[in-house]
Amino acid sequence: MINLYKPQNRNKDEDGKDQDKKIGHDRFYQERSRSRRKKTCNRRVQSENNFNSSELRLARQMSIGRSSSIESPPSKWVNLQKVFLMKTRSTSMPRHEYSALRLENGSEKNSNDRHQQIQLQDATYTSCQQYLEYGGRYELQRRLGMMGSRPDKHWFVIKDKSLGAERLLSLVEVPQQCPLQTTATTRETMLELFRSLQHPYIHPILDVEFWDIGAAFICPLNYSGSLKDLIYGENWQEDHGRKYSGKGQGLPYRQVQCLGRQILEALLFLQNRNYPKFYHLHSGNVIIQNGVARIAAIENPLLGLPPKPPAVDECLAFGYLLFEMTTGYELPTPPSAAHLKIELERTPKIAETLWDIFESDSCPTIEELLRDDLFRGVELRELRRTTGISYVTSAEVNDLLESVKVAPLPTPITR
Repeated sequence: MINLYKPQNRNKDEDGKDQDKKIGHDRFYQERSRSRRKKTCNRRVQSENNFNSSELRLARQMSIGRSSSIESPPSKWVNLQKVFLMKTRSTSMPRHEYSALRLENGSEKNSNDRHQQIQLQDATYTSCQQYLEYGGRYELQRRLGMMGSRPDKHWFVIKDKSLGAERLLSLVEVPQQCPLQTTATTRETMLELFRSLQHPYIHPILDVEFWDIGAAFICPLNYSGSLKDLIYGENWQEDHGRKYSGKGQGLPYRQVQCLGRQILEALLFLQNRNYPKFYHLHSGNVIIQNGVARIAAIENPLLGLPPKPPAVDECLAFGYLLFEMTTGYELPTPPSAAHLKIELERTPKIAETLWDIFESDSCPTIEELLRDDLFRGVELRELRRTTGISYVTSAEVNDLLESVKVAPLPTPITR
């Protein structure tokens, strides 16, 4: 099989160099279809005559009492380190653990007091706003809810004023076991690394900032949500603890083939770029952009963040993901032979692939899975744009990757 992702010795052309140096661009953004749609009038530009009297009266009442002082620059910086420490000391849950811990009776354990959580979110919002105003390039639009399972991670919608585009900012506390120094030099090296990792099946990281309150990663804002949102038919902005409580819907066979092949191509790309093992593969870390799967959260191994259980390597994690795409729910442990036979009776090819992953003497490699009959014939139109693209990694990037690889692995990780 021809490997498209092996390093090449050819130099980039001048256009490629200029593009790589730009912050905030996604080279492989998937364009939306250009089908004609009926134009609708924007409510913001409608005449007052188009609204009824009750709507106008309600709008006037809501506008009374609004303060204009929010636009004035803050007089004092907010330090969230004490807030984070207070939060972690007041709970029995270890830092960076996942919040979806279930008791024997099936109820979820609420690790944080609701009032304290609201205080933390407000303080995070204020501090993030101040940092962005100080930087000048980005403008804070709004705060999002707890979309993920990490209790110490926060999401915001921001605007890139230089490009006029909305972006997603994720803010996470840097753990003590982080193998990297959060310095300006490290930031520049990480940006160089992320620019070299732009790929049709990887959700790009466009910018990085290291603040006292944590590490901020800026990515494209995607309104389609994650693969998990697709499986469960949920809105991407809803809280994680509520929207995945029931069982989802298995995806069509052909869609499972396409998305699975795209995810494998992304894993192969990272592997051939000498990237650390990606123990963070699950349906919540796969973004769906116009029907195309793009692996997200590639910054997690660099920060030393603990992965979500069962915390296995890429091939086993892909097996769990393949099962979830087919059946509509995820498993905490490997499926048994009887389980595969009953649940996947209508999809024997998927059952055979999962058998090879979980029941064979040795788990297949990514290359072997790509040669599997289930994925071998899938057309990958997005890869046509990668033809002829070469890359050269600097010594600083190679040293950063090596320092992450030799660092102790965060727990829990199942080898």
